Amino acid sequence: MEVALVIGHTRFRKGAYSKYLNLSEYTFWKQHEETLKTIGDVFYHNPYTTSYTKRQKAMAKKTANYNVVFELHFNSSNGKARGCEALHYFSNDNTRVISEIFCDKYSALAKVRNRGSKELHKKSQRGFGFVYNQKPNAIILEPFFGDNLIDVTKFEITNFIEALRCAIP
Repeated sequence: MEVALVIGHTRFRKGAYSKYLNLSEYTFWKQHEETLKTIGDVFYHNPYTTSYTKRQKAMAKKTANYNVVFELHFNSSNGKARGCEALHYFSNDNTRVISEIFCDKYSALAKVRNRGSKELHKKSQRGFGFVYNQKPNAIILEPFFGDNLIDVTKFEITNFIEALRCAIP
């Protein structure tokens, strides 16, 4: 099984910031690059491509020969929301199953709320461009909320990797 892992956001647009981690999404996942490579190949979006759609289409070309592609993020809300979720294209049963397995396993290992597998239906939804443009199965993983201290303290990269290994067919 050929797996690609895409670090969400870019070095110029780093995504949500966690005051508890003192890191953005991009920087957080970048620091785990070597560990992530034990699962598959790690990719970064081109920071000079300013259009979200163009960035997603360019990434889709890079990862076209993989079986499954995961884009890595963490959530941010109001400081009260908690838990793990995975986003996938609504009509893809393979990604739904992979997402459910990942969320079940990660939630059990980290002892966090399982927010579950979420379907993306329309262009206006955040992340839709990633799951829609990919040729392989594509899933966005958000294992915790960076603005929730409980979630942040429960995150361990080893649990994340184990859950990912269990979910990959």
